[in-house]
Amino acid sequence: MGHEVNKMDKKISRRKFVRITAIGAGILAVGGFSLKESLKESGVQAYEETRPLLGTYITIKAIDIDEDKAKAAVIDTFAEINRLSSILSRHDPASELYRLNNNKQIIGASTELVAVLEKAQQYSELTEGAFDVTVMPLLDIYQTSFKKKNGAPDTAALNDASSLVGYKMIKISGHDVVLEKDGAVTLDGIAKGYIVDKAATCLRERMMNRVIVEAGGDLSLSGTREDGQPWRVGITHPRAMGGYYEVFESNSGCLATSGDYENSFTSDYRYHHIIDPRQGLCPTELASASVLANDTSYADALSTACLVLGTQKALALVESLPGVEALLIDKDLINYKTSGFPPSAAF
Repeated sequence: MGHEVNKMDKKISRRKFVRITAIGAGILAVGGFSLKESLKESGVQAYEETRPLLGTYITIKAIDIDEDKAKAAVIDTFAEINRLSSILSRHDPASELYRLNNNKQIIGASTELVAVLEKAQQYSELTEGAFDVTVMPLLDIYQTSFKKKNGAPDTAALNDASSLVGYKMIKISGHDVVLEKDGAVTLDGIAKGYIVDKAATCLRERMMNRVIVEAGGDLSLSGTREDGQPWRVGITHPRAMGGYYEVFESNSGCLATSGDYENSFTSDYRYHHIIDPRQGLCPTELASASVLANDTSYADALSTACLVLGTQKALALVESLPGVEALLIDKDLINYKTSGFPPSAAF
């Protein structure tokens, strides 16, 4: 985020770039002569740009009759994304979140940081702790253990880390934020969605109504493609990187996908970066959880929570939430959909 752009350029090869852009909720390519002809006849112009940000690649596409207007809107939106990244990055020493983690408090926090933390607390309550931004000590202990001894942390280490986890330790009073324990906050499961939402708002304010914003599995879209047809959205196959498990069509909405394949510690995907904050263990039932909602931060947090909760509890939760749908894929690649999830489209 923020100052991570140069590091991203150095760390991510072209090969990994292709993999990253394939493993999120992607947009299926639509090419061919008929599309070109329809563009020519309608006078519609599209401007698309991809940049390395937020620890992944962000793609913004805007469609308008004026390509220069679309380009200016996209450039302005990337500037806003950079600004938000500099607030919410846990890696950037200049960011507010970094200072919160380092000092255990921040007085006079920005509206954006407070908003994200308040949303995070709401989602933690909603999911009964399955989503929790204070999970950082557990993630750290897993990363350290696999790096040093190529294995999972022992019970004592997990218990020590778990004692520092709990979303109720975050105390917010106006614009002052305090961490009551010596833990740390990671916004990886919500900040990307929040920023995608803000990017979509930025585009709407510039009168861009046919847009798509995609950031490594978090997606906001509106309107139609260049040919006037609905966008075609592909959900990554959790065991076939670069391929799609499911495709559906949509004119609006937000989607987020969480999967055990995104950052796995072991080749069998038993240990990965999604950790149950309540137990300190990696959930073992689901390989992927994709959630549709009216805003991306909501979908982002819920997709993580669904992976933690497992099939039955996740389906029950999502079915109880107005305007929310989900597609869950278990380790055997069997899928489970909520009642209102969009029908499959051919691909």
